[in-house]
Amino acid sequence: MRICLISSSFYPAISYGGPISATLGLAKSIACEDLQVFISTTNANGNDRLNVPLNNFVQKEKNLFIKYYHEEFINRFSFSFLFGIWSDIKKSNIIYIQYLYSYTVIISLLFALIQFKKVVICPRGSFSSYTLTYKRPLLKRIWISLFFAPFTNSIIWHASSYLEKNDIKKIFPKSKVEIVNDGVDFNSFQSSSILKKDELIFKYTSKKYMHISNIFFSMGRLHKIKSFDILIKSFSIYIKKDKNAKLLIAGADDGEEKMLSLLIEKLKLQNSVFLIGLVNFDDKKILLNNCDYFTLASSFESFGIVIAEALCCGKPIILSNKTPWCDLEDNKCGILVNNDSKSFAIAFNKISSMKFNSENIKSIAEENFDWKNISKKFLEKFIND
Repeated sequence: MRICLISSSFYPAISYGGPISATLGLAKSIACEDLQVFISTTNANGNDRLNVPLNNFVQKEKNLFIKYYHEEFINRFSFSFLFGIWSDIKKSNIIYIQYLYSYTVIISLLFALIQFKKVVICPRGSFSSYTLTYKRPLLKRIWISLFFAPFTNSIIWHASSYLEKNDIKKIFPKSKVEIVNDGVDFNSFQSSSILKKDELIFKYTSKKYMHISNIFFSMGRLHKIKSFDILIKSFSIYIKKDKNAKLLIAGADDGEEKMLSLLIEKLKLQNSVFLIGLVNFDDKKILLNNCDYFTLASSFESFGIVIAEALCCGKPIILSNKTPWCDLEDNKCGILVNNDSKSFAIAFNKISSMKFNSENIKSIAEENFDWKNISKKFLEKFIND
């Protein structure tokens, strides 16, 4: 059997955030003797293009192939995709499409329906109230009504959490929606360099400090939806009691870096809060394994891959309750809080006095999020049903 996985962008285009790595992990984990995975994507990488072979499938691993189509207009259109994707779909049994608001989705959906293929769409948070009201809300509603509403009975929706399923059901109440959350490679996070607190801070800020109490780490695109401003404001409150604490924020700029930098200056946090930019996988492992706590103040997450990655490293988490991690506290893995500065500041103080079992946190992560378990669920829900 052959699955055609279609995404507007793909690894190594990590500037788009965690879903890129998650999609790669999914593709690698479901490729097996009975299933070949052919990925059709573009060479878009933010405002740049990937330096990759174009317009032909290249085998990356056993039963895993990738074709990058050249985008003449970055994030807007690819003529080679338009003329090539018909054949990719025709040769496949199942069409699995990522995202919603992209020309690649509409072209692929139309061609798949014409060819009577089984279609699965993973909207990646595109139906959330935040996304629907952020930037061109009317256009998004028209897009959904024109291109998806007429075909809802022919689409199986892949939701990454119960929140995303609820969002899809609000728009299409009678649609078929299956929940399979994103996964992580648990074992890959178990081998990492161990650094002292001052070494970790120096490595990513080039600044030396004699006394460091707690290191908090956060990660994500520097985008309004991630609410890093809330995190920074809360930290300005917290360090009045813990003046030697540090907050590291990793992520590529997605429109908010300048504002966040000005906020850090305004609150005089230049020696406490650091924007360290986009980090690669090895650096992410080092940061997650050597920080004391992971934290994320986000207005919305359909899942939140980096949260699962932090759990793989056994780290307690302070997390916005706008995310789908409602069982975080029940599993003794951290604290859920209201998404405001005061609540996060209180949680920073609270968590430092709590005791957590790192090995227990890791065990929960492996059982619930390792790809070997996630891939089984994916195959059961979408391939072998």
